[in-house]
Amino acid sequence: MLSRKGKAVKLTVDHTPERKDEKDRIRKSGGFVTWNSLGQPHVNGRLAMTRSIGDFDLKNHGVIAEPETKRITHYSNSILRDIDIIVEICDVINQCHDPKEAAQRIAEQATQYGAEDNSTIIVVPFGAWGKHKSSEVSFSFSRSFVSSGRWA
Repeated sequence: MLSRKGKAVKLTVDHTPERKDEKDRIRKSGGFVTWNSLGQPHVNGRLAMTRSIGDFDLKNHGVIAEPETKRITHYSNSILRDIDIIVEICDVINQCHDPKEAAQRIAEQATQYGAEDNSTIIVVPFGAWGKHKSSEVSFSFSRSFVSSGRWA
């Protein structure tokens, strides 16, 4: 997520078996995609994602650990047309005093809105933070394992 002038820009796309490019790689590697009773796709009927550090038994079936990266060197209005804007997250961030508080609040929001898995929030400020433009900028990492039926 990138915050630009108080607006959030989503920078990532989930690695799911629904994506044509991911599904094609799975199939070319001898794997298959099935849908469960809730209509969610899974690799070989087991894994809801197509990229994973673990899941070694599915590596021969197209699951890879390679990250997908994106570099934005010039930020323009044409990029905004191609990327979803998520204003709510920026509203939360803009009310926080520092990146640590912002990360904690975003993790709390994820829990409140029903996140069913663990959440990792990293807030990296580029430049001044809010109204504290003359103060030294610091950053923090916050990791929150969301309480759900899976982790409770």
